[in-house]
Amino acid sequence: AAAVAVMATLGPQGSGPGVTCDELYHVGVGKRVGTALRHQGSGFFSLENVKRNFHWDPKGPPVHPPLGNWVLGWTHYLFDPAPDNPNVVSIAAARFAPALAFGLLVAVVGLAVLRSDGPLAGSVAAAAVALVPRVFGHAHLAALDTLTALFFVAAVLAMIEADRRGRRLWMFAIAGVVWGLAMLVRLHGLLILPPVVVWLVWRLRWRAALPVLVWGASGAATFFLGWPWLWHSTLAHFKQYLGTATGRAALHVYYAGRVWDDCDAPWHYPLVMFAVTVPLGLLVLGLAGAWAKRRGWRADPGYLLVMGTLVWMLAVFAWPGTPVYDGVRLFLMVFPLWAVSVGAGARWAVEHPAWRSVSPRLRVAALAVFLLLQGVGLVVHHPCQLSHYSLLTGGLSGAEKLGFEVTYWGDTVREPLLAEAARWSPGRPLLFGPNLAPFQAPAVAVSSPALIEGEVSVVGWDPARAQDAADCRLAVVYHRKADLNRIEPL
Repeated sequence: AAAVAVMATLGPQGSGPGVTCDELYHVGVGKRVGTALRHQGSGFFSLENVKRNFHWDPKGPPVHPPLGNWVLGWTHYLFDPAPDNPNVVSIAAARFAPALAFGLLVAVVGLAVLRSDGPLAGSVAAAAVALVPRVFGHAHLAALDTLTALFFVAAVLAMIEADRRGRRLWMFAIAGVVWGLAMLVRLHGLLILPPVVVWLVWRLRWRAALPVLVWGASGAATFFLGWPWLWHSTLAHFKQYLGTATGRAALHVYYAGRVWDDCDAPWHYPLVMFAVTVPLGLLVLGLAGAWAKRRGWRADPGYLLVMGTLVWMLAVFAWPGTPVYDGVRLFLMVFPLWAVSVGAGARWAVEHPAWRSVSPRLRVAALAVFLLLQGVGLVVHHPCQLSHYSLLTGGLSGAEKLGFEVTYWGDTVREPLLAEAARWSPGRPLLFGPNLAPFQAPAVAVSSPALIEGEVSVVGWDPARAQDAADCRLAVVYHRKADLNRIEPL
């Protein structure tokens, strides 16, 4: 149901969000590599072709492991009218991949909590993933964020399942494969290592050595085998990959009423952003779950790993010097992890003796109504859920007054606005900004039927090349305050 809800609102030309900054890049890379594999066959894995197919320009976007782009590219291939033409890209087609990943994420979390806390808690946990507007919004976008969240959370839950099912070594090996897949999507997968190792040592003491070894070896092998770029000059390439976390130009983030470089944002940025973007009721239920589990670590050790990983991820992005930007998308996985606690809190609330005189059916009905109210933000902000803020800030208008970013990725630039621009300036270029990357403005152009029909090209605003805007009659500007000052002279 969650996946269908996203699929029904995917298209940037219809009821979906506008095209965002990274989508054309990721879909384009996925299509290029998929096309190379189809044409090259087994030769795809030769040294010469690996260098060509996985070429990384140090001056270009940071390198990412291939799995996320592969998923987007092969999903795109299913709907591609010109699979051998690299210039034909349909972002809407590739968006089916994160929609399906979102549905799987909801199911994985719900089933895991069902096993530990029962069907009511599992159902509420699943709903708690689906009802977070920011998570729902990212599920529409052909980028890596939803896929990262899915594989990251699956890797954590797979380790819990291996422990729960008897701690056989082959089970830890399977959990390691899932971890390897998480690393193949994004650098975030590496961050699973510390909390899992600490948790296993806490669980097994000295007997944790062999499970950790099996899990780690399985994950490392999966990561290595799944990325041909690492097959040659392995250590040098891996070191180069690790450097992409910080070795790039600074991005800007607007927070607390001012603009920061991504490495200089206040340490409390991820904590505050998490707190003000979870629907308030889900935040309260999650805290109730933590209270209910406060003395049950031994009875439900998996919950400790989930919450420990959540705290670890927030701590990583709160650490001084860690780049953090673009709302909550870099730590999107904390929301489904929080949903585990929401499920536990719902069970605690329904079973609380304070209303033992009320029938169980009425308790569940009251909980269902409460959950439905948490979905109001999905409707109110549709299809721009990336701008959602909870009642803690007084909603979006209150968040703006408090100095939060109201929109950051271009999803608010939708077809009705572009159609109006095409009507006012047919046949002439349209200026677009803030233009965060070279592929953002072209993505807007190729995804808008009105601009294509009106033969309107899109020029991304670049302060260093202001002459490119000379022929533009109109400009489309979205309100990303982090970079708005660069185009204010217009």
